[in-house]
Amino acid sequence: MASVTRVTGLKATVGTLYDVNCNLFKLIVKKRDGVAVDLRDEDDAVEEAVEQILKELNPLAYFIADASTGLIHLVMDKNATAADMQYRVRNIGNSDDDGSTVGPNLIDIGGSTVTAATSFTVT
Repeated sequence: MASVTRVTGLKATVGTLYDVNCNLFKLIVKKRDGVAVDLRDEDDAVEEAVEQILKELNPLAYFIADASTGLIHLVMDKNATAADMQYRVRNIGNSDDDGSTVGPNLIDIGGSTVTAATSFTVT
């Protein structure tokens, strides 16, 4: 009987992120001046900043850091890109004289950044 030896297709290298059916991102919610937004103040009422960001991006899963860092970890559809998501987040909200704010507290999120993840940890 003939046999075939597989030489490719192994995706199990230690230290490498494999996002097979999704993309993983790090979103840091920031004001236009680069200061991170404390999301702990924006997660407890309807239409506040956290809810509006999540409604805009529609992640498959997410984790919001319990800190003043503005950090949101996102699991997104395979078609999502960091550039598109960053543009969309920065353009949520109400137009005002200084740019764009979001939610009833008029939070500036115009300096937010999105980057593709290079690793992830589950605890």
